[in-house]
Amino acid sequence: MPNQFEKFREIEEMENIKPTPIEKKKPIELTKEEDEYFVDLLKKAKEAEKKGDLEQAIKLYLQYKEEYKALREKKEGKKEEKEEKEKAEEIKKNYEKYECIKTLKGHGGSVYSVIESHDGKYIISGSRDHTIKIWDKETGEYIKTLKGHGGSVNSVIESRDGKYIISGSYDETIKIWDKETGKCIKTLEGHGGWVRSVIESHDGKYIISCSDDETIKIWDKETGEYIKTLKGHGGWVSSVIESHDGKYIISGSTDNTIKIWDKETEECIKTLKGHGGSVNSVIESHDGKYIISGSGNKTIKIWDKETGECIKTLDGHGGSVNSIIESHDGKYIISGSDDETIKIWDKETGKCIKTLDGHGGSVNSVIESHDGKYIISGSGDETIKIWGEKEE
Repeated sequence: MPNQFEKFREIEEMENIKPTPIEKKKPIELTKEEDEYFVDLLKKAKEAEKKGDLEQAIKLYLQYKEEYKALREKKEGKKEEKEEKEKAEEIKKNYEKYECIKTLKGHGGSVYSVIESHDGKYIISGSRDHTIKIWDKETGEYIKTLKGHGGSVNSVIESRDGKYIISGSYDETIKIWDKETGKCIKTLEGHGGWVRSVIESHDGKYIISCSDDETIKIWDKETGEYIKTLKGHGGWVSSVIESHDGKYIISGSTDNTIKIWDKETEECIKTLKGHGGSVNSVIESHDGKYIISGSGNKTIKIWDKETGECIKTLDGHGGSVNSIIESHDGKYIISGSDDETIKIWDKETGKCIKTLDGHGGSVNSVIESHDGKYIISGSGDETIKIWGEKEE
């Protein structure tokens, strides 16, 4: 039918009407009724042309174009919606197939923090046994042990360039390690309490840490000097992140609150209240619209970052929620708890769609692998587990 537009384009030009380009997209699939309707519309337009009624012919032609375009958008929208739904269902089904496919043993104390290296080849963990271990993800064997902290290693990260491991410890220090050699190249001192969490700023210039001394510190990664201290919490600061845009620092505390800080001015610009227990873990949603928190009162809350209002509470764990992440596709929340389980939640509905059982101690840290195929967890049972769909 698009070829029949040519005559009408000539009419448009004759009448000094700016011609509308012919749609080059692949024709949509029409029902019998839809096809008959559009054929009839073109037939009427052609008849009007023969009679010399150009105004009516153009009117019918434009009606055809607009209605055909609207129908295309409707059909393609439904198709995309269907494909999106099918994709979501497929992801959900994949999670439902998850089971423990590998257990990594070697630590001599609770595992408090686990991460995956940026290249996806290694798992890096921090433990109550004062050490950091680097594991081969494929074989499950640990290939290096980093020793030097004088207390439990509560938080580990890999630098953005992949060259260093950065750790926070109950010995009140932060250490920067050469990943290749396993040697500590710098120790950052200044906190007056256990260091609970460490992160690297998005630009790679700073280390941000939080502590039982109720403060957050920003350190110059190059010199090791702390350049800012954020004060305002009335309890241990358990978790800290930097917003995706780099403008804010977001923290969770045993004072049961979450605070949003202006990184430049050091001012607390918003305090989120609602948890009935310590806030152990905070993250920002991938789209930057929400803050998600896990608490000692066994719940997870989703907050509107702009207003500070709690918009959803996820209830189902039987113990303190210690660690939370958002799946890479932004549709699910994954949490680890003192109840020794990992739960996968539908973020939209707030319902738990899968519970992973297998640890013999509290789940202190959970992550999703970069490729989205696995969940990796560290536990009080001194092990790390890799969860996924078992290969046939």
